[in-house]
Amino acid sequence: MRELRRAAIRLAATLSCVYLIGCGPLVMIPGGALSGDVQPPPADWTFSDATETVQLETRPEDPYSVNIWGAAVGPRFYVAAGDPTSRWVDHIEADPRVRLRIENAVYELVATRTEDPGERNAFLAAVKRKYDFEPDAEQRGQAALFRLEPR
Repeated sequence: MRELRRAAIRLAATLSCVYLIGCGPLVMIPGGALSGDVQPPPADWTFSDATETVQLETRPEDPYSVNIWGAAVGPRFYVAAGDPTSRWVDHIEADPRVRLRIENAVYELVATRTEDPGERNAFLAAVKRKYDFEPDAEQRGQAALFRLEPR
């Protein structure tokens, strides 16, 4: 009887993990399509400062989602990849259509890679303010920065 109960608990835990992974990323494990209420992009993203980790979905034909930090800079929202060879960066370069989930709201956007020093500096200041984190020179130099805009 005890073994049957343990097996049932293991099965429930496994199914829960499979369900969570299928709905979106789980900590550092990428997921699939994001669920949530699709909303029009806001005119001002500053509300996102209250949410530390957001989810970014790439590759619309076969959704791939990751947990990521992001920051508002005025009317725009930015995400950055410390590793420019990340899978999700490759997906954006192939197809810039993305979906961003903040809490339960999902926004359909386009990611545009930017090398603009002004945007990069504004993003770094926003990251410092929001996360109390300042990337070192090597991280700043290799990071891929993306501006997310309405489709």
